[in-house]
Amino acid sequence: MNEEEIVEKLQKLGLTKYESLAYITLLKLGPCKATDVTKESGIPHTRVYDVLSSLHRKGFVDVMHGTPRLYKPVNPEVVLEKLKEDFIRDIDGLKKAFLELYRSVHGEDLPEIWTIHGFENTLERAEYIIRTAKYEVLINTPFEFLLLLREEIRKRRDIVFVIISNFDEVPEWLRRDNVLLARSGGAPWLMASWIIGDIDYALFFGALPRDRRREKFYSFWAKSPKIIQNYMHWFYTIYLDNSEVVKPIEYGNIGKPLSLVNIRTLITVLKHTSLPKKAEIVGRLVESKEPINLEGQVVEYEYTPLTASITVRDMAGKEWKIGGLGSYFEDIEGEKFILLE
Repeated sequence: MNEEEIVEKLQKLGLTKYESLAYITLLKLGPCKATDVTKESGIPHTRVYDVLSSLHRKGFVDVMHGTPRLYKPVNPEVVLEKLKEDFIRDIDGLKKAFLELYRSVHGEDLPEIWTIHGFENTLERAEYIIRTAKYEVLINTPFEFLLLLREEIRKRRDIVFVIISNFDEVPEWLRRDNVLLARSGGAPWLMASWIIGDIDYALFFGALPRDRRREKFYSFWAKSPKIIQNYMHWFYTIYLDNSEVVKPIEYGNIGKPLSLVNIRTLITVLKHTSLPKKAEIVGRLVESKEPINLEGQVVEYEYTPLTASITVRDMAGKEWKIGGLGSYFEDIEGEKFILLE
């Protein structure tokens, strides 16, 4: 890298052209007088003292007081490492500020929707969703694609899977307590594949390509709680509700507490056990939006294409109607549902 390129890069880091030239000169000469910097760099004598003082304030130069005054370059590794730390801290601060600004106006995190090109990239995203999910994964896809996810599914016994596919026979690697399987029924499962992890990530795409290596294949990747909540609703009402359950959740064998973030997944699990069930609800009061943690017994649930809610009786005997994200008519908007028994 020549000196001209170094000057350009230092300018990108916030130095002026004269500051960049002065620092390079000091690195070549070592501790020296301002007049030496002028002679070597070509910086005007009327400007050199201001330039060196600015470099001192920015941490690039140490001043050795005496007669004459000498200027010494700070070790490049030290000064650049500090710059790197400052940049990272500033970038992180800006990220936080931008997200808080968006959230203060729109009431949610900045949504992300991306187009993913290439079949292999789509497969990687699907595996990532399964690998990083904390509570539940919903999958609607042809068995051909489901086979490609089997290793990631095998590794996860700590979350709930709700899987819809065109099963002929249920393979052994899917016969697990935490997995619910449904054979696609009246719903046109070939219309789209869905892989949804919690309310964090969602991936969807159309029919599988005949040649998986085709780069023209594309899918859609979403990261937005409100958008993904809608995807979850469609997953259940369009696909699962029109499919045949061929292997239910083995509720009694699943470790407790069991945490879920989607109201319809919760009710789907509750359908395979008996009520009441002790639970804790983390959410917000619908009217005031104040945070609430409610502990009690789930005594009832309601599940229709339009609504999904549970009724929880607290320790004092009061009954609360609880829905999922975006609730309007219930008492509590549930953000996390924890089954304790």
